[in-house]
Amino acid sequence: MPKVLVADDDSRMVRLLSMTLPAEYDVDQAGDGEEAVKKAEEMVPDLILLDVNMPGLNGFEVLRRVKQMPALAHTKVVMVTARTDEADRFLGTSLGADEYLTKPFSPLMLLQRVTELLGEG
Repeated sequence: MPKVLVADDDSRMVRLLSMTLPAEYDVDQAGDGEEAVKKAEEMVPDLILLDVNMPGLNGFEVLRRVKQMPALAHTKVVMVTARTDEADRFLGTSLGADEYLTKPFSPLMLLQRVTELLGEG
């Protein structure tokens, strides 16, 4: 069962992202950057859906820390953010994000990318 961490400070977005994923996924949630890093270390997810604008550590800092942890080297990261600037997209991908989706996004497209990244599509 794939493990997915959804990290976003907007509870409605967390609910939407969680509901987009298939029921057979083991989904956990984090509401800020510090919690996201802690939960990622504990659960070692296969994939993280990560917002950029969060209190404490922003998503870019979470991504940087996650990618530095050997135990999380295989973890795929999809940035899901309202930040549409090309510089933000470049920063996210240069830090190791596997995908950079901007809000609003298509839940079907998100599900397709998640499925592909987890090698199920």
